[in-house]
Amino acid sequence: MDKLKDKVAIITGGTGALGRSVVSAFAEEGARVMCTYVIEKEKRECLSLTKNHKERIHYIKADVTRENQVSRLIKQCIDKFKRIDILVNIVGGFVYSNIIDTDEKTWDRMMNMNLKSAFLCLKGVLPYMIKKNYGKIVNISSRPARKGSAGVGAYSASKAGVLNLTETIADEVRNYKINVNAILPSTIDTPANRRDMPDDDFSKWVKPEEIAKVIVFLCSEDSRPISGAGIPVYGKA
Repeated sequence: MDKLKDKVAIITGGTGALGRSVVSAFAEEGARVMCTYVIEKEKRECLSLTKNHKERIHYIKADVTRENQVSRLIKQCIDKFKRIDILVNIVGGFVYSNIIDTDEKTWDRMMNMNLKSAFLCLKGVLPYMIKKNYGKIVNISSRPARKGSAGVGAYSASKAGVLNLTETIADEVRNYKINVNAILPSTIDTPANRRDMPDDDFSKWVKPEEIAKVIVFLCSEDSRPISGAGIPVYGKA
């Protein structure tokens, strides 16, 4: 416990299936968290989590694919907590479509949700971390980022971009005490994925709380020597 005591974290997409596990783990480890959401229903589903950590979790409605809303998010975090120690980019989306069937709107949606959102948040927090000479950043890439496969071309390309962006920024801030890493989950055991793939073996999927533990580690002082890594979190798949 207390691996992240009094650290200030921005977690985007903190009300989704993975986000809730990460926000909960961070609060349990002593962090103060500002997390974004866009869907009111998802925020309401976090009511019990909020009650258990009243002073540690704060929600802000923000579309992090829009630079003005990212700027507002960061300003509110600085105004409230005076600093940003950690950024976890969870916001993202998935679509299954062969490239020949992928229209421009779908392609742009994957790039915006998965890659542009990470870019804007990274660009926004880095000046504060550089000034302080400290920071921990974790981006969510994906297993297909390493090797594309049929039906997930737009998604794979966007997540490969996240991985490359992670490596690039890690190199750009190598002279500062800022760690920038990505995790590459395989299929995550969420209710939505179970509905969409009812015939799969759920026992082989990686659980959100397992991913959360990896993210906590990467944001703790134990991860000091690790930066620019793409870490597989595949479960047993």
